[in-house]
Amino acid sequence: MKGKANVRKVISYLLMFALIFSTFQFGNMSASYADDGDSTLMPEVVLMADSKELTVDYVNGKHMVQYINMGTETFTIKPDKTYDNGAWSIKNVISSDSSMVQKTTGSGENISYQYNAGTDKANGFTLTIELEKKDSSGTVVDSKKYVVNMYYQVDNTVKFSKIIVSDADNITDYTKVEYDSINEGGYYQTSVGKDTSKVKIEVYDNDGYIVSQGITYNGSSSNTVNVTGGDNQIKITITKGSIQTIYNLVVTKRGEAFLQSLTPSTGTLSPSFSKDVYDYDITVPTTVEKIAFTPVSVDNSSTIKVDGIVVKSGKKSQDISLDEGMNKIDIMVTTKEGEVSTYTVAVTRTPKNRSSYLSALTLSSGSLNPGFNKELLEYSVTVENSVTSIYVTPTAEDANATIKVNDKKVSSGVPSKYINLDEGANKITIKVTDDKDNSSTYILNVSRRYGKDNVNLSSLSLTEGKLSPKFDPETYAYSATVDRGVDKVRVKFTCQNDKAKITINGKEYVSGQESDAIKLDIGANLVTVKVVAEDNKTTTTYKISVIRGDIEGKNDWILVAGEWTFYNGYGQQVKNQWVKYDNKWYHLDINGHMEKGWLKIGDKWYFLNEYGIMQTGWLYEKGYWYYLYGDGSMARNSWITLNGNWYLFNDLGEMQTGWTLFGGKWYFLNEKGVMQKGWITYDKNKYYLNDDGTMRNGWIFTGTTWYYLDSTGKMVRGWQTINGKRYYFDAKGAMKTGMIFLDGRWINLNNV
Repeated sequence: MKGKANVRKVISYLLMFALIFSTFQFGNMSASYADDGDSTLMPEVVLMADSKELTVDYVNGKHMVQYINMGTETFTIKPDKTYDNGAWSIKNVISSDSSMVQKTTGSGENISYQYNAGTDKANGFTLTIELEKKDSSGTVVDSKKYVVNMYYQVDNTVKFSKIIVSDADNITDYTKVEYDSINEGGYYQTSVGKDTSKVKIEVYDNDGYIVSQGITYNGSSSNTVNVTGGDNQIKITITKGSIQTIYNLVVTKRGEAFLQSLTPSTGTLSPSFSKDVYDYDITVPTTVEKIAFTPVSVDNSSTIKVDGIVVKSGKKSQDISLDEGMNKIDIMVTTKEGEVSTYTVAVTRTPKNRSSYLSALTLSSGSLNPGFNKELLEYSVTVENSVTSIYVTPTAEDANATIKVNDKKVSSGVPSKYINLDEGANKITIKVTDDKDNSSTYILNVSRRYGKDNVNLSSLSLTEGKLSPKFDPETYAYSATVDRGVDKVRVKFTCQNDKAKITINGKEYVSGQESDAIKLDIGANLVTVKVVAEDNKTTTTYKISVIRGDIEGKNDWILVAGEWTFYNGYGQQVKNQWVKYDNKWYHLDINGHMEKGWLKIGDKWYFLNEYGIMQTGWLYEKGYWYYLYGDGSMARNSWITLNGNWYLFNDLGEMQTGWTLFGGKWYFLNEKGVMQKGWITYDKNKYYLNDDGTMRNGWIFTGTTWYYLDSTGKMVRGWQTINGKRYYFDAKGAMKTGMIFLDGRWINLNNV
């Protein structure tokens, strides 16, 4: 091994140095060691200072240069061109402290780097030297890396022999740090127990005395320093005259998984925070939708997670959304050693005051019966016949509730749209729903009185027998069957307009009154219930055929089991034929029952209304118009003329409108079914229909102007080629001739 380099006298100020080498890029990288295969040398590189080659020792698996003169300002690093035919070059040099080396001047093999004069030299530094080997073509074929520890010759006046670190409250509990125990990073390290809150530091010189003069600890003369869990870096500065050295001591305290404080962004912890209490409660008003926490750990190295998200000690956490009711939020503290404590805060967000009730309900007409009570959900309302519509004004008890009146949304306290009222019973629903989907439905049974011209009954029955069909105010013919032994019945009824007058078999009654007993003969007995409206003008008659025992009838209708039957002059029931009664035609099926609706006999169709009467003339049925001839048969697949207008009916008898293809030709019929003639406009296009209604194609001359209609019947415009010749038609479809100015030039259309 080569001899050690000479050491110059220690100077009183921090020196500058530069690293000079060829093909170098300086960067801040983590140093690492790579064995070069030679246990004592770095044969590829030469390290020089003060114009002399420095000795690189290899001690305990590390390359190092020891006892560097404190006055050395410049280092030179260059490849050894005598080794391996000079194939190695320096690629990069990296310092352990990027702040202490700066490039100054030079190029090629003479690049200088300046040492940071403010940096203490007592702890030395490391250089990482990266090398690469290239062949004759310049291709990199090998590479190496050396990590060299650089140590200065420190003056004994600022050196120490040992440092005693003890618990300030229990000095018998201590550790000792030797001068030579410095690590690769330039730090002295020791540890204390987790119960230690502050340490006492005593630095001994080489003579065994405690250094008490010219020494500071983190800038303070007090040698008692507070410590927290994790690494506590203490900067020890020793000054003797003009010489000053800084030693970095790291005291590691075992972490404790505790918080020293926890502050919510809103609300108050209950109980008050204590590091040994892990469960807390907070209650916040319903308006608070988010919360955050500011945790402070006991240890500076602990990791804190609030609701699963890492938060720095002393910093506010992320906002955490709160549902109504209880929200559990965990604050987890994990020490460097892996110990974990979890604080749980149960945040209760006060639920909103909700209600699916109304606080008030008013009407534009009529009054609620009984009076409004929010918990009473059904009411009756009576209004006069003149009231054809009403609106309701519902007010919700909960401002956030939604209200629907007859399934249409209405704002609280705002009148609904008008609701049409039929005569008689009407139902209005008011549904109130809170934001949790709880709902209440109020029902208003609104009765609108019937008009003065109303002649309908609201109920009709007999003391014996049952009406067939079931009573309906607008059904006026019924039958009822009683046993032969029943010789009389009474009629029970009520009127929709209670001021109407009732006459039963010639005797007058009032609404709700029961008739006198009506004597029944054997067979069919007709009971007539005549209603005279309040206006004394409008009348109607309900007929009840009460059949006692066997049926007998002549030239009259008999209602049997809900079906109307007809008996001729011989008392025989008519079946499967036409009957003319009261100058109207009816038809009975094979069972003798009166028919209604569409009826096909042979190849002809007929229509019988709800009373069984055969219809003639125009008929509107289920969205279509039909025409029935005088004999009742339906017009189909043919034209008919009425009042000078032509109409077309398809095979189903439906009157046609719009464009219609019939007999291979196109016709156009307006919305009333009338066949059109002459010029028409359809879908922004012009068409011409002949006098017989057929659509025109080709040339048409109106006496003054020529037009042309294409194969679809549309009138053409602009340039057109017809039978190989070019023509021009203006915007109105008129063919143009002679000179015309088109497309920026004059054209003689006679020559086109």
